[in-house]
Amino acid sequence: MDVIKIIEKLAKTAQNEPIQQFDVSDSIMAQINLLQQEKVGLLPFELFAGITAAAASIVVFFSIQAWQYIVNPLYQLFAPYQGVSLW
Repeated sequence: MDVIKIIEKLAKTAQNEPIQQFDVSDSIMAQINLLQQEKVGLLPFELFAGITAAAASIVVFFSIQAWQYIVNPLYQLFAPYQGVSLW
């Protein structure tokens, strides 16, 4: 019973205690404004995208050439004679 009375007494003293008021909105707004002022540089991403696009176009060009070489039977027929002029 003593424990319950102690808890009730602590609860009443906690209810009577004043709540401290503090304002954090100014610091939060300052942080938001600071984040908005930072400019994000996209130049590295643009360079990476350009280099990747150039490399991809080169790979596509050579893969199309290789595909035509593999699929076309005339290429395979004259493949051994590439160094010799036919005419």
